[in-house]
Amino acid sequence: MEIIKLRGTPEEMARQHADACHDSAREMIHARCELALARCRKLRDDLTMERCLQFAEDHIPAHEEFSPPVYREFISLADALDVSPEELLIGNGYTDYIDVLTGELSGEGCTSFIAAGAATEDGLTYVGQTWDMNAFAEPHMRVFRREPEDAPASVTLTTSGCLSLIGLNARQIAVGNTNVSPVDARPGVIYLALIHEVLRSSDYASARAAIAWAERASGHYYYVASVSGSATGLETTATRHTALPVHHGLLIHANHYHDADLLELSREVPGDNSLAREAMMDGYLRERIGKLTLEHFIEALRLQEGNHPVCRQPVDDPSGVTTCAAAIICPQMRKMWIAPGNPRTTEFEEVVV
Repeated sequence: MEIIKLRGTPEEMARQHADACHDSAREMIHARCELALARCRKLRDDLTMERCLQFAEDHIPAHEEFSPPVYREFISLADALDVSPEELLIGNGYTDYIDVLTGELSGEGCTSFIAAGAATEDGLTYVGQTWDMNAFAEPHMRVFRREPEDAPASVTLTTSGCLSLIGLNARQIAVGNTNVSPVDARPGVIYLALIHEVLRSSDYASARAAIAWAERASGHYYYVASVSGSATGLETTATRHTALPVHHGLLIHANHYHDADLLELSREVPGDNSLAREAMMDGYLRERIGKLTLEHFIEALRLQEGNHPVCRQPVDDPSGVTTCAAAIICPQMRKMWIAPGNPRTTEFEEVVV
């Protein structure tokens, strides 16, 4: 597994990112833009790419206000890749962008877990997830070791040309997410920018606050864990958020809202796919509660029983949904275990922050 090293100012790290995966990033961004246009045309067949990019432009001002360093890196990355900021916005914030523009539901996505000390054999806290996306994204999975000049170092799993998706920083803050679809989506800060800012945080409180009080574009579920072993599952819509309880040290979350108040803002009732994946992982891990180990978490991310598996099979259609990667993090150990491909066919590799 290659680990790409980025160091310096936001502008310098953007240039290093582009130098390391220029062609892959451009391919990924353009594929996302074309997919966004195709999905939008299902509802509005008169849409052009030019109009889609105009809609994307509405999101950008919120990023500069939210986090100037993240904004600087984002704009510099667009320049280094020779794409417009609007194209990069769609490439990075595809699910948020679709929520705002079309409100189209997917029903499929990632499956995540929090296993706090009471649930694990060693008493440590582990968090992790699958990352499920269109199959064309899998060859573009990348791992970055980031050393910003003004923030903690971090290790992140993401795709070429994108901000952080899942990560752990040197202050032992871990973060990841799954997608949900609320009705209050609006132009605002995309989820990868939120995660990028969380990884700039020096403490658990500021990490959670970065998510809770942002002018979010749409809804996501975020898990955040810290060196103390504390862990929080935050459900968000664009305008609201809530922290979920972690029952007996375990919280599993797929792609539907748990909180009754936020469920009122969901685009639909929880779907069979999300419910089944969540129940499958919850059942597997809860049977072993108090004795959970890294090997159990790896197996949970590889579960394939039934019609709605946690780990989806590879697909031939590049636009079809598959499990493109998976990650497990133990912030207290400063370690991530990353499978930068389908976890059934890709080994998890250990990385120390």
